[in-house]
Amino acid sequence: MSDPIHSAELLAADAIGDVIEHWGFRKALGRVWTVLFLDTGPLPAAEIAERLSMSAGAVSTTLAELQRWGVARRVWKPGERREYFEAETDFWKMISRVVSERERFLAESVRSRLDQAAAEAEEAQKSPRRTHVVERIRRLSAFAQVAESVLESFIRSQRADFQKFGNLLSIARGRLGAGSGGRSA
Repeated sequence: MSDPIHSAELLAADAIGDVIEHWGFRKALGRVWTVLFLDTGPLPAAEIAERLSMSAGAVSTTLAELQRWGVARRVWKPGERREYFEAETDFWKMISRVVSERERFLAESVRSRLDQAAAEAEEAQKSPRRTHVVERIRRLSAFAQVAESVLESFIRSQRADFQKFGNLLSIARGRLGAGSGGRSA
């Protein structure tokens, strides 16, 4: 007879693993974090491996990566020789850390490359195509700048401020020329 709690734990671990994988991380990160999150206390790596039917090496690698992202930590239990691990349970703290380290770099890189693309396009001989391409790249860059501002605001506040996001989008609509969504010749 199977343990319904263990079955529920595996189902939840797979669900979170799928979400994490969708975001571009390894599924194992979500699965291991979920097992840690659902438990009542810290767990040794061997128990995590057993619960998830993973190899000790895979669990060790996954735990090291979870620690680098700040979503799990090693804890010491008095009198124990084994290492134990526990999950970070503050969702906003985890999300803001990941966003801060991963997404901020992407946003800055995208905007910088778009600005570079616009500068290169402006060097071309004047023509209707050049004007069109420069204008469109500038719109993309303006949108990237708005996204970067929202991201920075989110990271600083460690909460989602959807009102501010809506206000920034309204401002951006004017800067991006939202009314001219069709193709022009």
